Amino acid sequence: MSKPNSEKQKMATSREVYHRIVWDARLNANAFTIGYRDRRWEERIWEKPLVEWQADGDIPWHRIRYFRCQDTIVWDRDRHLDLLSTDELPPAAWVTPAQAQINPVTSEINNSATSKSTISTFKARPVYEYISLSWQAVDRTTSTKSNTLKIVSLNVLCDTYESEIIQTAKRIPVIAAHLRSGDADIIALQEVTLPLLEFLLTQDWVRDYFISESPSGSTLPSHGILILSKLPFTLVEHEYSQHKRVLVGTWLVNDEQLQVAAVHLTSDRARNAIEKRTHQISILLEYLKTQPGDCLIVGDFNTRNDELAEILTANNYIDVWQELHPEAAGYTFDPQQNPLAALMSLTGEVARLDRILLRDEDKRWIPQSIELFANEAIPDTEATLYPSDHFGIKAVLRSSIDLLLQTIPPVYQSAVVVIPPAEIWSPIQTIRRRFDRRFDRWMPHINLLYGFLPAEYFESAANAIAQALKEIKPFAITLENFATFTHRSSCTAWLRPVAEPPSALDELQSILQQIFPQCNEQSTKSSAGFTPHLSVGQFRTAQAAISQLPEWYPLTFPVESIALISRKGDEPFQVRYLVELETGKVESVSNKVVSNLMQIANQLSPELSPEQQTHRESILSVLQQACQECLGFPTSLHLLGSARLGVQTLHSDIDAMCLIPADLSAQAFLQSVQQKLQDLCEKSILVEDAIMPVLRMQIEGVGLDLLVARTTHDIAKLKQLQAALPSKFDPVSWKAVLGCLEADAIVQTVTQRLPFESFQKLLRAVRGWAKARQIHGNAWGFLGNFTWTLLAAWSCQNYPQDMTSPETENLLVHFFQKLSQHDWSQPISLSEAGRNYRVLSKDWLPIITAIEPCQNSARNVCRSTAKILQSEFDRAAKLAAQALADRISWSNIFEIIDLHTQTPQFLVLTATTANETDREIYSGWLLGHIIGLVIDLERQLNISVRPWPEIIIKNHTSSAILGLEISATSQLVEIEQIAKKFIDRFNYDRISNPHNKWEIVVCDRETLTQQLN
Repeated sequence: MSKPNSEKQKMATSREVYHRIVWDARLNANAFTIGYRDRRWEERIWEKPLVEWQADGDIPWHRIRYFRCQDTIVWDRDRHLDLLSTDELPPAAWVTPAQAQINPVTSEINNSATSKSTISTFKARPVYEYISLSWQAVDRTTSTKSNTLKIVSLNVLCDTYESEIIQTAKRIPVIAAHLRSGDADIIALQEVTLPLLEFLLTQDWVRDYFISESPSGSTLPSHGILILSKLPFTLVEHEYSQHKRVLVGTWLVNDEQLQVAAVHLTSDRARNAIEKRTHQISILLEYLKTQPGDCLIVGDFNTRNDELAEILTANNYIDVWQELHPEAAGYTFDPQQNPLAALMSLTGEVARLDRILLRDEDKRWIPQSIELFANEAIPDTEATLYPSDHFGIKAVLRSSIDLLLQTIPPVYQSAVVVIPPAEIWSPIQTIRRRFDRRFDRWMPHINLLYGFLPAEYFESAANAIAQALKEIKPFAITLENFATFTHRSSCTAWLRPVAEPPSALDELQSILQQIFPQCNEQSTKSSAGFTPHLSVGQFRTAQAAISQLPEWYPLTFPVESIALISRKGDEPFQVRYLVELETGKVESVSNKVVSNLMQIANQLSPELSPEQQTHRESILSVLQQACQECLGFPTSLHLLGSARLGVQTLHSDIDAMCLIPADLSAQAFLQSVQQKLQDLCEKSILVEDAIMPVLRMQIEGVGLDLLVARTTHDIAKLKQLQAALPSKFDPVSWKAVLGCLEADAIVQTVTQRLPFESFQKLLRAVRGWAKARQIHGNAWGFLGNFTWTLLAAWSCQNYPQDMTSPETENLLVHFFQKLSQHDWSQPISLSEAGRNYRVLSKDWLPIITAIEPCQNSARNVCRSTAKILQSEFDRAAKLAAQALADRISWSNIFEIIDLHTQTPQFLVLTATTANETDREIYSGWLLGHIIGLVIDLERQLNISVRPWPEIIIKNHTSSAILGLEISATSQLVEIEQIAKKFIDRFNYDRISNPHNKWEIVVCDRETLTQQLN
């Protein structure tokens, strides 16, 4: 009869085999070869000499298939073969006398047999992770990014002594609560018993950690050491004796190894305690010498004063408490305060028994803080019972150069700048107000880094900057004279900042550039490198700038800090953090909470300043002149959308339509305009394959979309579009004309009931709210600008006549209440014709145009987005009523939604392209077709979908994200299949670049965050 499987000889892991060969002095590592599979070429086995293998490198241990000693396979995963465990190895595996002194892995002379024998006594142990509702052994170390590490150590006090008095059952929940609130990355506990382990494993928060002990506690002595970690790690153990051991974990953080040894050295209850502690720490230090990367030793050292200082200093360890609090005692064992310590103490003396030591010769980790915790009596015990006889210690280490921050792409809504003091702004702002079209967006400033990290990373970025700025002393800047940058069709005027000492400003920028190498636009945009400047205006030519700028008198000011600034939406830049030079002090600048409704609306959707409006009008006149020259006769441009209604913002494009004769093709006319303006345009794209051709341009930072309408009307006599006849236009052209007529109908409807300015304020607030709540964009199944305009106009049309106060607050409350209460089986429209529209089954939100033939302007709304919109209407109606009654702030309504939290799963479609032109084509296709994928997912799987209403651009990638509410994980495969069929529809014959590709990912929230970062 064969033996049960449980009695088979356990096979060593690949990691154990590797370390056995490396550290067993009898084995010749040069004779061994590793066979492994590469994930990129799964079909074949690759080989590498063992001495060239990088432990915990890019290839995980589970991909090793076998170990070969010359021609003999000595370990084979698939065949369950392990000749090393029984030493049944070929002669070539063993070292000859001549080889005995050489370590093949480190290529160093092995003069220490003791060292190697010590290493071999550190045995690998499994680490456990909570997977699929159970704790399972895992063997992996994946690199994690982190700018801080929180380390906690606590001797929890076993009940070996005085068990009736120390009330362990009462203390265990309190200990667990302290550990949870500490939110540490790595926790080291001493004197852990099985009851404490079992209790911890019942806690939900512990399931986010990897642990060093099996759930049964099979390797836990009567009391022992336990490591918990949020980050994956591997583990070795050394037994000093039957009851005393040390655990050493290995982490890969920011692509560098980190060793953390959890210790509980012999106490003074033992004979020869000092000698034993010295021996124990010596063995550990000898092992850690062989390990790459930084090292921490944490736990209960049972040592007083400087007993081990000499050996630790010789091995380059610092005591974090002494480093940060050299004058503070930091007692973790205090019989005078803690009755449990008094009970356990042999002498009644206070001591700092618990410590955190750091060896970091490359200064990758900077101790930021260390403090005691669990150092107060348990409530309702009359100060007779503490969580343990020891107090815990908690340290925070911060990455000196934050590698995580270096992986985050820069955005152009944030910057690091020098801001002159407000008292010298007046002469600068006088010039900027007249000449700088970005006057309302920027304060006077000198860019050091722009773009910069998104604002959510500012706290970490400020702390990383603070460490570096401690080396920079304050200096002075003089704004000496004007200079200019010349562009292709314009120039920028600026004030020249001259530093004293002369190199101070360049050195400051260089240091910041080293911390954030990806934010390099200021130093790479020209061959001259970093050119500090304070912009004051834009001009046609340098000569125009010189002739128009006033005489300048130099101004000098001190530079004592730098500012991290950002903006939200269309609001102006605001200072979020200040970092002082020399001291490194970081100050968070709390901007006043805005409670006034129109202040909030103007922040989210700011009006154009008079200067900005004038600038746009000048650009529009240039476009009109080009159209007239191409046609050969005078013509006028007809504005559409926001520009026609007077609610455009800084980021609004100018949408315009030009009437042309019917015998002239739209493409030919637009091509001639494009050619006419080519020297003025920063960007110019003629979209010919759309239903309605459009010329998309950017001139001096302003976007323009030019449409055409071909007509048989006498254009010179057609002064007003209201007189236009549909029969005089082809069907496509008439749609463009309808865009103008619909806007005019809105104006006419609203002004019959309210001042048009009141409607404009309402619409600005509504659009700002929709963007904050991420429910804008017709392409995504939400509502476009025109539909929001229709709803705002309909709300004003139905504003009660007995309410004579058309303030924006009242109008907004009425707007949300009407939408919240509306029966969506009935259409919304401004006209009788629209209200007679026959609602179809696909019309989830029938919001109908006013002019015949009436159509549903919200035809892209689907089941999921209709539900989201209705939920948002209900939410806003409740909050607006409370805000009107002054019970809450108006800002509550405009709270920016975090789409990460709205769904548990996400579908991410990413197009990677070889160049910017292809990226725009892929992005355009995604934007134009993504609603089809949303509807496919709804219909085929009956799931709810939450679109993220933007294409996320990063370098040459374009990503669309759909949040998913699924009922079963089995649907994940079907989701991928549907998405694959969706992107298979993409077919552009003019794109054949083999580097272009699509990627489909279905992931959870954590994975999505990592991918976006």
